[in-house]
Amino acid sequence: MLKSKSNIHHDRPVYREVIPQALKIAWKHPHYWVLGIFAAVLNSGSALDACWKFFNAIQNQGSELFIGDVAVKIWQVGTGGGFSALPFFQALLALFALSVILLAVAAFSCISQGALVHRVGSWKDGSGARLKTALQVGGRALVPIAVLNLIILAAVWLTRFFVSLPLALILGRNNGLFVAVYLVSFIVFFALALVLSILQVYALNAMVLQGAPLAQAFGRAWLVFKQHWLVTIETALLQAVVVLISTIIALLIFMILCLPPAILYILAIFRQNFALFQLSSGVFIGLTFLFLAMFTGFTVTFQYALWTLMFRKFGEGGVVAKIHRIFRFVTHRTKVPQS
Repeated sequence: MLKSKSNIHHDRPVYREVIPQALKIAWKHPHYWVLGIFAAVLNSGSALDACWKFFNAIQNQGSELFIGDVAVKIWQVGTGGGFSALPFFQALLALFALSVILLAVAAFSCISQGALVHRVGSWKDGSGARLKTALQVGGRALVPIAVLNLIILAAVWLTRFFVSLPLALILGRNNGLFVAVYLVSFIVFFALALVLSILQVYALNAMVLQGAPLAQAFGRAWLVFKQHWLVTIETALLQAVVVLISTIIALLIFMILCLPPAILYILAIFRQNFALFQLSSGVFIGLTFLFLAMFTGFTVTFQYALWTLMFRKFGEGGVVAKIHRIFRFVTHRTKVPQS
């Protein structure tokens, strides 16, 4: 029996096509993972990453400055505090070196974001732009991408701040009103942080793939989200499920890989062998670092690929949310209502 075709173009769950394609891109191109690792430095560009950062940083809002804590510690050491006091000018030099390193890493993070979007956005028939070309595109868009990241990071920081205020009021107090205010503010600002992170990815696509200036990129991002907000939320939820399943699988693999160093560690304890203890610890630390780097690179690459492909699908048109498809299936309404 032949399957009947849908009366509407692209009338199918878009994530059935986009999610497997994004996973394929991330899995088959591990050299993208390096870009993904650096793109994740600024904790932006991904709905899941932004929400996870948002959730974990509410109680530490005051200490979430970019280089504040590190700079204060170095300054304290340089002015006489700590175990090895540095001269005043050496402390300034240390602060300057730290600032240069952080700025360089942040700049390459912005370049990596643009390069990932360009590579995935130019993907066609199994091939995309060369890595060198993608990095050049990301480098040319460094300033607007950096401004975009600063705006989103500042906006997310402010949302966390406004959630932290009612939390500070309920600490040490048993007041139901403050608890209710905190719960409502948490839900509202958590959703706002999610929307901001998604708008950032859409704006990044508009800047890199369409050459839009920053203001126009925000306008296009908002227009795409307003027209496809339900599909966007569906995809964000499915993205979270995919990342969660990937995390569980990766942790199981990591636990299996850690069995040899764990056995060496137990032998070192029983035999009181310090060299064996150092070997087991070094292997475990190396495996942990390698695991975190590879998993971060793969996950961020998948997320950038997912939202870039979604942005391109929205441009093609015909994307319909799952709820709308169910409603049309039940009511048999497939025609566009006429005014």
